[in-house]
Amino acid sequence: MTSTYLLYQSYAANLPKTLARIGAQSDVSNAAKYYQDNIGKVSSVDDFLNNPRLFSYAMTAYGLSDFNYAKAFMKKVLTSDLSDSSSFVNHLTDPRFLTFAKAYQFSTEGTIATQPVVVQNSSDEDDTVDAYTQTQVNKGTAASTEATYYQANIGNITSVDQLMSNPRLLNFAVSAYGLNPDLVSKTTIRAVLTSDLSDPNSTANTLNNSNYKLLAGAFNFNTDGSVNGTAQSAAKTTTTVYQYYNATGTSATPAAAAYKTQYYKAGIAGITSVDDLLANSTLMDVALNAFDLNPNLQSQTLLRQVLTSDLSDPNSVANQQSNAAFKKLAAAFNFNSDGSVNGSAQTTDQTNSVVNLYSTGYDDAQQTANDTATTAYKNAVGSVSTINDLLNTTAYNYILSAYGFDSSTMSKYTLTKILESDPDDQKSFVNQSHNAAYIKLASDFNFDSKGNAKTASVAQTNTNLSATVTQYLLNNGGVAASGATETQQQTMAQTEGTYYATTMGTITNVDDFLKNSRLVKFALDAYDLKSANLSTDDLRQILTSDPTDPKSYINKPENSKYRALDVAFNFGTDGKTLDVPATIVQDRSQLITTTDGYVEQTMETQAGNQSDGARLALYFLKKASSITSPYQILGDKALLQFTQTALGLSSYMSAADIDVQATMITKKLNISDLQDPTKVNKLIAQFSALYDVNNSDVASTSAVLQILQGNSSSSNGIITIDPITVPVSF
Repeated sequence: MTSTYLLYQSYAANLPKTLARIGAQSDVSNAAKYYQDNIGKVSSVDDFLNNPRLFSYAMTAYGLSDFNYAKAFMKKVLTSDLSDSSSFVNHLTDPRFLTFAKAYQFSTEGTIATQPVVVQNSSDEDDTVDAYTQTQVNKGTAASTEATYYQANIGNITSVDQLMSNPRLLNFAVSAYGLNPDLVSKTTIRAVLTSDLSDPNSTANTLNNSNYKLLAGAFNFNTDGSVNGTAQSAAKTTTTVYQYYNATGTSATPAAAAYKTQYYKAGIAGITSVDDLLANSTLMDVALNAFDLNPNLQSQTLLRQVLTSDLSDPNSVANQQSNAAFKKLAAAFNFNSDGSVNGSAQTTDQTNSVVNLYSTGYDDAQQTANDTATTAYKNAVGSVSTINDLLNTTAYNYILSAYGFDSSTMSKYTLTKILESDPDDQKSFVNQSHNAAYIKLASDFNFDSKGNAKTASVAQTNTNLSATVTQYLLNNGGVAASGATETQQQTMAQTEGTYYATTMGTITNVDDFLKNSRLVKFALDAYDLKSANLSTDDLRQILTSDPTDPKSYINKPENSKYRALDVAFNFGTDGKTLDVPATIVQDRSQLITTTDGYVEQTMETQAGNQSDGARLALYFLKKASSITSPYQILGDKALLQFTQTALGLSSYMSAADIDVQATMITKKLNISDLQDPTKVNKLIAQFSALYDVNNSDVASTSAVLQILQGNSSSSNGIITIDPITVPVSF
């Protein structure tokens, strides 16, 4: 008679090859193919239960074939709310039922649970926000470049036609006064610039837009196009530059601030009355913003009264204002009550103080506006599920700005076409356009060709992410430092777990993952591969291997130790993260776990046909590393039978209180030893010997006991197998 241990070893000595051999058996491979081809067609729990081939395959895979008859019971298992601790499956003591429920995605109503759709993942949302911020910076830089060019060259213009022939100067001037150079004809612009503003019938005066009059008034062209002195006075050039910054939305950029403060320092010395100051919008812009007063909200009358207040008089207008900023504004200037200057409008110290205050806070309002816009954008993105809904929120203008589009030239129709495009499809609209901004925009959003939001492409599903973190914490993450206490080790592991769970959501391809050594180390520790010496190329080959392809790298028996790592991630063969279908009864990792489980169960069944002891040993080998509590053993009939035999505990112990049973186990078995493969193997060898003793006569088992003689001894009826001591009866 072949001993239990030798039979067990015939399967377990090279487990990957054994599983590959069994998986290739025609009945096993045919069952797997049917399951893989048809599980995706299931649309409800009843569909699943009423397909005997699918249902029995699944039940076998999770060691529940004895319950094939109990369909009503299994329906309650599959439709339990896993997040509800009081749900049906969470009340069952046998953990196999919870494992089974977690392998499928049925709702409590029995339909397939719908996965949440995501317009943008956190990484892409950050990209859009960063793009919006960078656009503001880029606009400021571009405005500064154009302003410098304008100031350097406008003095060389000697006729209107010379200005018309220089598009940079012309577009700058037209834009400065709130007009779009792309929408106004050059004929109209020329007619405006040569208008006689004293003639009510001139072009500038008859057009239904006052900005044309402002544009005409900024230049000194005669009606024949010649220059009356200079094309622009220095003061009008300054005003044009100032207006350009305002018109292009760049007035709160560093470049604009530098221009305004330089102008302020030069211009304030020429102020001889309060009315001079009030008439200069650029100077007033700097002064008011320095004291957090919005120039657009202040009346000229009030400002004049404030600036001419006698601050020694408690009843003066400045002192009577509830906003102390007005008093500070008055103190920054030296105007008499009649509006004249008392010496100079400002001393050098006063000027420097205003400039410093302005330089410190000039962009506060803009930053607040940007923050408000960003918050509104994020709220909009989180509340919509279609392109149409998105473009009818404040997100529309935010997107246009972030990606550098002009609302006057970018239609919602074109924007919709962009967002519906697949950036990975070379024939898609965005790729055919060869427009980098279009491609980037499409890549940063997650819509299908019909304009509906899709489920997110993720590097790990929530289930696998949770399992990876749990396994890492179980191992203390391999982060134990010399001299660190157990509590310190656990704290370190928790910190790493939080980082991993937070950061994995930003990973969009395998290279992103491999570049982050902290994430890689975490994963290798979790899957017990920290000493495997895997290179980046090795990891890329593992993580991009298709676990559903029998010929893939990961499915070669010699690479089976990397299989759990590969299945835990959701990378395609091209290295990109895969979409999670909105409605599917099993995702890829759940499907692989099921088919792997079926092969393992088949192996255990075949071994059990020869020896029930070998079946129990193989089952224990599979479960050992996941056992963290004696209650897991007590809740699993097969594990309990194995443990009672291996530890020499009577089956009658089951009549005792559950806590007493747990104590009986932990007195003889250190649960943490089950994380050590060497100690697990010793325990299996011990089980095998005692199983044979209990199920054969002494003469036939004496040879079996010799297997253990290399590291065992007997005395007074005690077999001692380091580190476990078990009483044995002969």
